[in-house]
Amino acid sequence: MNVFVTLLAGIFWISSASAAEVSVRQVQPGTYEFVLTNPTPLSESDARARIAEAAASTCKGLTAVPGRWRYESKEAIGGGDPLSRETFRFVLEVSCVPGAQVQSGARRPTLQNEEESRRIQNEVKLKSEAYFRLIASKQIDEALTQVAIARMGVDEARWKSDKLSFQAMAGEPLEISIRKITVYDNPAAAPEPGLYVAADYSNVYRDVPIHCGYLMWFRPVGGEFHITREETGHVTSEQLRSIPSAQLPEIKRRLRCLAP
Repeated sequence: MNVFVTLLAGIFWISSASAAEVSVRQVQPGTYEFVLTNPTPLSESDARARIAEAAASTCKGLTAVPGRWRYESKEAIGGGDPLSRETFRFVLEVSCVPGAQVQSGARRPTLQNEEESRRIQNEVKLKSEAYFRLIASKQIDEALTQVAIARMGVDEARWKSDKLSFQAMAGEPLEISIRKITVYDNPAAAPEPGLYVAADYSNVYRDVPIHCGYLMWFRPVGGEFHITREETGHVTSEQLRSIPSAQLPEIKRRLRCLAP
């Protein structure tokens, strides 16, 4: 593996059949942000493994502890344009610490019983539906209050622009449907302790008949729920007309469209 690094930034070329590249910049002493780009989508585990190689070199004998992360993946569907070099982009924050400082042990659940879990599921379902309806009615500032924008890895202006552009293209919502709620109660692998709840959705708009993905809601201990990650994909009415029916199930699977 060839390596080029400066104090604040560097680029790692991963020597494999993939053309993946990993860049790194120092956020603060002992903390770095790694950005992996690849011309084709990778799994989260594969992306983490590739960044781990670069992190081990950067940490120089210290333990590389992964923290907050985000990713973007763009795929052409239905005979769309060729993919760009940065089709897949995975960002991971890593802290370099002495091995003795690495915390171990399982985290304790925050929910007391199944009834509380069901209440949380219903709360997140309603919050997710309200979030999409706020965007559909162009109440962008109100929708933004539900988002932890700093954790999303995008600035506020871009987030607002993206939402308004999508809504202008999609038209009025015909169906807002939260298909599945999954609760992750204080998982050990998560970067911060708290409650993580994924809301899988499958929406229908006038000009976008397929709009699927999930919202990840996070509630820190003693805090409130906010969206920290959003994975989304869509197919416009025009695109749908050009997609062979035999390909549609696979496209829906890749977009995380869950059956009712």
